[in-house]
Amino acid sequence: MFNFLKYFNLYNFLVIGTQNIISDSKSLLFNNSGFSSIKNLILKLKKIYFSTYQYCIRLKGIFNDLKYNNDGIHQTSFIMLGVFLKNENNFKLINLSLKYLFFIKKIKKNKVFFTVNILDYNNILILLISKINIKKIIFTKKNIWKINIDGYLGYCIEIYIYKKKKLLEIWNFVDIKFIKIKNKIFKLKNNIIDSGLGYDRICNFKKKNLRLNDICNTIYLIKNNINQNFTKNHNFILNKLIKIIIKVILKKKINILKIFKYFFKIKKKIYYKNKVLEFIKFILKKEHLFFLNIKKNLISKINIKKIKFIHETYGLPYNYIYEIIKNIYK
Repeated sequence: MFNFLKYFNLYNFLVIGTQNIISDSKSLLFNNSGFSSIKNLILKLKKIYFSTYQYCIRLKGIFNDLKYNNDGIHQTSFIMLGVFLKNENNFKLINLSLKYLFFIKKIKKNKVFFTVNILDYNNILILLISKINIKKIIFTKKNIWKINIDGYLGYCIEIYIYKKKKLLEIWNFVDIKFIKIKNKIFKLKNNIIDSGLGYDRICNFKKKNLRLNDICNTIYLIKNNINQNFTKNHNFILNKLIKIIIKVILKKKINILKIFKYFFKIKKKIYYKNKVLEFIKFILKKEHLFFLNIKKNLISKINIKKIKFIHETYGLPYNYIYEIIKNIYK
């Protein structure tokens, strides 16, 4: 990670440290990319050369059980290494990035592939001028980036590494030139180049215990970045993640202490300062408070919506909830 930041700093890119994991944006619960955390800063300045790293949490929705974000490629929490330019051509950044891959990370050229939109003549030309073999370029009808329904738009180049007979995306470069407002597209005065490299992917993240490690890491990041913007929806996600950990441990019959010791021992150099005991106490306390809250909330009034909320938030089967309610009214 620091080699990445030092490398771009040598080329006069200003290094910006990670922002709080809880997003300031009304449309996001958590910062899910490097761009989202410094968006306002990027928009204010006319010309920028930024290099950043950002702890990210990416969820598919509040009511999602988060299963599909842990498929061996996608993670719920990760570090995004970013490079941002404004009012610049993509050519310079592509060439600097290729040098980083080939000479700093020492990735073999025959293992690297590129995807580009078949109508994106500007980026196709950049790749050809950069002496990329046309056999390594995959032309698609995709590679058009949009943040949301009313958001920024632009073509993108994606870099893949061929690994274990699969192509793994590691880096993308979005040349944002348009903005969509109320179904109308307007051209920006100054284009924004948003580039993101997945730290865990470039470091060959191991698949062993990926899902459990990923969720532990996500909880720790949320817990240690709680600020004034923390809402009931953040708490909702935190509770759900804790329940998933307990379910996985019970289903696979894994000793919770061994998992946490293994996880923190491996990861403490990057994320933690050996706070295993504190983290376990936090989870146990959270579980105790959960049952106390059920008793307080349900003793006054019970309705279907509350039961549904408990089921979706905490992952408890309906029959267990029913048993708890029965015991309360004994």
